[in-house]
Amino acid sequence: MATTLLNLRAKLNGELGVTDDAEASPWSTTVRNNAISDGYAALWRNGVWKPVKQDYPTVDGQAVYAAATARRLNRLELLDSSSNVVSRPVGFLEPDGSGAMQLVLTAGCANGYTLRVYGWTAYLSTFATDATPDDLDTEYNRIPLLKAKAILYRQQLALFARYGERQAVAPEMNMTIDQLLGVIAAAEREFADECKSLSGLRIRVGQAL
Repeated sequence: MATTLLNLRAKLNGELGVTDDAEASPWSTTVRNNAISDGYAALWRNGVWKPVKQDYPTVDGQAVYAAATARRLNRLELLDSSSNVVSRPVGFLEPDGSGAMQLVLTAGCANGYTLRVYGWTAYLSTFATDATPDDLDTEYNRIPLLKAKAILYRQQLALFARYGERQAVAPEMNMTIDQLLGVIAAAEREFADECKSLSGLRIRVGQAL
């Protein structure tokens, strides 16, 4: 079953010691959701990429193919009608000026073939509603939550440092600034270690995490 934003927030609440998922919790729902989104966005920056495969029907002489799903290119294959690889075209990905990516070949292909693109894109980092599912395998989705945890603790630390203010927090949050610094550092360190391990799994394109 897909893991939704609501499920992810429940896991994060457990990490934070938040017993109530309402707006009155130590951090508002929006703040916690944003931290989860930031945690997923950080996967890309840490080398944890989602493998993608995309097929284009070739157009005679056409060298530019729009709406590429990959953000990083691994390889291209030209397939015949029996899905046999007949060549490996050369090309690259570039922004198309509208925020999307496009594939540019160094030479166009003939009609009647399938141009297959292997590459990577980012894992989901925008959750529209609580029902939005993530696209990271369930056994790994605790990893971006480590980053989210560090982000939220850092926000709390900023409040403590600037104003000496302690919000209405769970007992687990009743800690000193030095203790908070240790929790943040530990979460960041574990996140970085887990990302390093996961990024090693993308060597073979198409291998799911």
